[in-house]
Amino acid sequence: MKRFTGKRKRIFFLFFLGIVLPSLLFGYLAFRGIKNDQALWEKNRLNEQRRLGELITRTIEASISAVEQDFQITLSSRDKISSLTLIQDLNKFKLEHPLIEEVFVCKNFEKIQYPAAKLLYLLKGSLPPVPVGSQPSSLTNKVQTGQRWEFEHKDYKKALASYEQTLDQVADGQMKAELLNAIARVQKKSALFEEAMKSYESIAQGFSQVRIGEGIPLGLAARFELGSLYLAVHDSPSSVKTFMDLYKSLVQKEWPLEETAYEFFIQNIKRSIEEIFSKASPDSSSKSYKSIFLALEQEEKKERGITERLLPFQAGAGPDLEANISGNLPPRTGSSTRFMLERGKYSYLGSLFRQRAENGQDADEMWGLLLNPDYLKNTLLYQALKRQDPAEEAPWIVRGKDGRAILSSEKAPSGAATIRAGFAGNFPNWSLEFYQPDPRLLKTFLASRQGIYFSMFLLIAGILIFGLVLTVRTVSHELDLARMKSDFVSTVSHEFKSPLTSIRQLAEMLQAGRVPSEERRRQYYDVLLEQSERLSLLIDNILNLAKIEEGRKEFEFEKLDIDVLLREVVSTIQDRVRHEGFVIEIKTESPSPEVMADRAALAQAVTNLLDNAIKYSGEARKVMISSSVKDRTLVIAVKDFGIGIKKEEMNKVFERFYRGGDELTRSVKGSGLGLTLVKKIVEAHHGKVHVESEPGQGSTFSIMIPLP
Repeated sequence: MKRFTGKRKRIFFLFFLGIVLPSLLFGYLAFRGIKNDQALWEKNRLNEQRRLGELITRTIEASISAVEQDFQITLSSRDKISSLTLIQDLNKFKLEHPLIEEVFVCKNFEKIQYPAAKLLYLLKGSLPPVPVGSQPSSLTNKVQTGQRWEFEHKDYKKALASYEQTLDQVADGQMKAELLNAIARVQKKSALFEEAMKSYESIAQGFSQVRIGEGIPLGLAARFELGSLYLAVHDSPSSVKTFMDLYKSLVQKEWPLEETAYEFFIQNIKRSIEEIFSKASPDSSSKSYKSIFLALEQEEKKERGITERLLPFQAGAGPDLEANISGNLPPRTGSSTRFMLERGKYSYLGSLFRQRAENGQDADEMWGLLLNPDYLKNTLLYQALKRQDPAEEAPWIVRGKDGRAILSSEKAPSGAATIRAGFAGNFPNWSLEFYQPDPRLLKTFLASRQGIYFSMFLLIAGILIFGLVLTVRTVSHELDLARMKSDFVSTVSHEFKSPLTSIRQLAEMLQAGRVPSEERRRQYYDVLLEQSERLSLLIDNILNLAKIEEGRKEFEFEKLDIDVLLREVVSTIQDRVRHEGFVIEIKTESPSPEVMADRAALAQAVTNLLDNAIKYSGEARKVMISSSVKDRTLVIAVKDFGIGIKKEEMNKVFERFYRGGDELTRSVKGSGLGLTLVKKIVEAHHGKVHVESEPGQGSTFSIMIPLP
């Protein structure tokens, strides 16, 4: 063993001297070249990022400029703000350009209007005053009389009569609508619900847009009262339908309302609907209305967000615009200037355009565009970045004016930004940052333009790995071979020596006549037979295993009666182990199956399994062998009740020379070849061997051979 260890050291020394040292030298030179090339690659990468940033900013600038040019073309085709055709053109323009949030017109930087916008509600004071018709004093007196009966004396019957008498004499639409509303109101107070509902329906159909009081449309008030009356008469289906239709009308902006009126009606309508839902039975119509209600809530939330964003700009952006673009007004008709404003929590990006008045002079109205920052950021900018860098080789972040990240790549950036790019004219006032990932050596190899370095590195690595593997395998093989030879010689020598010693001792005793009785003499003869059979079995195992592994073993397959074969094998083994008290039970099926097999080889396999079972039976003196047919397969099972096999060792028991790891197993004599030979013989018969065992519970070895 020392000789092989010394040889291994010499091989490793020569390998290190002849291969490792030169390879390390060449590897160092290759590494220096790669580092230089890596620096060049990083420089090119920075240039590429700089070019990418410029391309992205130019793309955004081109998108904004294209929208501005199209808007100028739209404006040049119409002159009047109130033109219905112009409003239609503006709506079409907004649909064609999602980048546009809204179009506005500003007069002398004071009043801002949205000609094409329909908001959920308007600024306070935006609605014109309610018109007051001129009526004869007699009619006016009659109306006042009805109001005194209603509000002062609470005499609703006389109030209703006064209102109805006056209604027949009124020709003015505004006053007629107000009288109808008063009649319906008194009817409701008088609990005349059917008559009140008819009156409110007449108002909703004929006077929907007439406004009263604080600018409340009569159609809205009448339909709201109708819903309440349906609820009062316990007509929940009609009530919920009326309120749902009214909710939809408000979301779709059927009437212009100021914020206070809108909030009053929307909150009361939603509260009434939810109250009806809470009391309704869970039928299909209720579920349908609930889904519609949820959809309307989502739509209202969206429209409310738009309204809440546009109203602050309309309310006070005029002076801010004047201060923001002071000295930078559009110089001529058709020209534009851009602006960025902040009003409260909102930021606005837009453009102002100077227009020509009807007299040919510059008009005091200036048209403007508000850009949609979300669309600009999440659609235009993001798509441009993905289009130019689809694999996100360079992670990026878009930061706002305050430095907070408003958009970032899917690949999380790390480290410090390598390139920062601003947008043209600082519009929008965002910054685009590119990050360069940490350089990876392997990626540098693959991206290197100096192919010689990469090839040299691969060659050196290949030589080192191949030489190391070859050396280790050669040395390990020689050591394993020497160890296996030593173990085999030691084991076989011991296995040969033990039966020969027993045979010699018993023969000497028989020759010298030192046997006290005839019974003892027969026992000695049995032991002599057992030891000679054991010696013969060991020799057969060694010779047959060698022939099988060298491919020299020839099997003679013939039809065998497995019952006869097993009984012959058991009879032979039973005779030589009877003196030890062993009992071998055999169980076979009737009729016994026939199998194509080599008689001698299969008998040897069964003998080895029985011999193994006897050796490892421990204190038990019983072994069972059985044959059966399962799924056209012959199963020969040998079961003992001995020491068993550990779970982690069951896959190793068929390896050559393998012996169990505990002391009890190692104390049993054996060469470690018996089970290996069994496996080889069974595989030659196109079968397999299976083992089941538990420590202390015995083992069962099964030979499974397919039947013809």
